[in-house]
Amino acid sequence: MINKKSILAMTVCTLMMVSANALAELPSGNNDNTINTNPGNDAGTQGTGGVVHFTGKITDASCNISTDSAGQSVELGTWAATYFATQKETTRTPFHISVEGCPDSVKSVAVLFDGTKDSTDNSLLGLNSAVDSEGNTATGVAVKLYESDRNTQIKIGDISRSVELAEGEDSKTLNFYANYNATAETVTTGEADADANFLMVYN
Repeated sequence: MINKKSILAMTVCTLMMVSANALAELPSGNNDNTINTNPGNDAGTQGTGGVVHFTGKITDASCNISTDSAGQSVELGTWAATYFATQKETTRTPFHISVEGCPDSVKSVAVLFDGTKDSTDNSLLGLNSAVDSEGNTATGVAVKLYESDRNTQIKIGDISRSVELAEGEDSKTLNFYANYNATAETVTTGEADADANFLMVYN
């Protein structure tokens, strides 16, 4: 499970490794293990420096994703292609992701949704290559995700709003909505399936 703060910690490790390589390239005669930060007169006028301070935290564990959330299938319904001639979006369908067994160190939880982005609108989830009984995949339509308020879009590749865990609480259900969203003036018939990957983000 990926922790947002752990990602920051991994970035720090990368910076430290680069610094270690720089140390390895020092001339062998330099035995005091210090780096000369004075580039000399040939470097031109020197300005003021500063410090970049990285912070982060490694937690003891993460929550467990409930069994019914890990591989769920959300039915968005069957819609006539002509429907999209007057309507851009279909009815929103609810779905949820639940976590349990959260340690005390987890204070809030959110979801990062990822997957194949629609080629016309990269904020939407593109359809996969599944076909119907006639061998067709729908075109001109994609899947749109929403927060629990049914109005705030969650763009593919973005993190949802965080939901806090009360003191002593070790489980939480995050509610979302999804629907079809037209991406072209003409929508053609066919299978309209899409797959969203998700990662839990803890704070």
